[in-house]
Amino acid sequence: MAYDKPMVSMNRLDKLCKQIFDKDCSIDQFNEALSHLYNWRSAHGYPLNALTMTLKNRADLIDKNAIVAQRLKRLESIMRKLHRRPSMQMSQMQDVGGCRGIVSGTRQLRRLIEVYDNRPLKHSLNKTDDYINHPKPDGYRSIHLRYRFKGRASATPWDNLRIEIQLRTKLQHSWATAVETVDAFTGENLKFGNGSHQWKRFFSLMGSVHALYENNPTVPGTPVSHFDLHKEVADLAKELNVLYKLRSYAHITKQMQGYKNGKDYWYLLELRPEQNSILLRSYPTKLSGTARLDYARTEEKFNKTTNQAVLVSVDSINDLQKAYPNFFGDTRLFILTLERFLEQKSIQM
Repeated sequence: MAYDKPMVSMNRLDKLCKQIFDKDCSIDQFNEALSHLYNWRSAHGYPLNALTMTLKNRADLIDKNAIVAQRLKRLESIMRKLHRRPSMQMSQMQDVGGCRGIVSGTRQLRRLIEVYDNRPLKHSLNKTDDYINHPKPDGYRSIHLRYRFKGRASATPWDNLRIEIQLRTKLQHSWATAVETVDAFTGENLKFGNGSHQWKRFFSLMGSVHALYENNPTVPGTPVSHFDLHKEVADLAKELNVLYKLRSYAHITKQMQGYKNGKDYWYLLELRPEQNSILLRSYPTKLSGTARLDYARTEEKFNKTTNQAVLVSVDSINDLQKAYPNFFGDTRLFILTLERFLEQKSIQM
């Protein structure tokens, strides 16, 4: 498989990407910058695949039910991040390429983290963010390992490209899934700190609920008292009609079109909430270039709409649904946990 290589230096890329937000930028300059941005994103494919394979090998030894998947950051997310942080350089964006390891529970997660601590990768570990012992105020919990790729011989063109590894439990992943599902269907944009106060508060509280089930530190700014936490969650769940909405989203996204079962490697998902439908296209490895081109075209088509597109690579369509359940509205674990908490019952992980 042929992987794209960066076509310009990091310094040149940063200058080109600054043009995108320049009001005096010509159409030709904009198109040139966008072309190199697409190339830069797709060039992360090689280092991303290398780190993903290592993650898969390590996770499989610890948890036979582990799910590992990889993704290139969506163009819309890249543009939003650059616009939100004008001082950010494109070459310094950490998560253009990202892979995720999802394990059954906290015991397996601790073991996986120990493997990375005791057997460091040859790549440069820039930073570790522990959002489990130090949850984000919005309720997000996970471990992030941020690397700069170091290649050998023919792999040096990809040196210093940045790849992020996320390690989390199924329960932690269900929280992120629910956030993205609500974002996709309501346009709240909670993932980026926007949206209504009620939804933001609800997910912050649910981060603490999940932390309690996993015996981890709770989210700052949420009630310390179990009684107060339960009351506030119950009130917001009722006000927002959370269970009904999440079940509805899950039902809607079962209306899949265009999927053909087979051995294809790449899957392009189009989530269309306004039409209550999903389009899924699959590609064999030899059509990787076609998949990336279709992805870019679909993102351009979806610009300024509520639709979403993502290009993912996993071992089978079943793993696809498990690793990226947000794109199928699969919020079953989140719903179950919320129901059990409202009923004041424990959950079996």
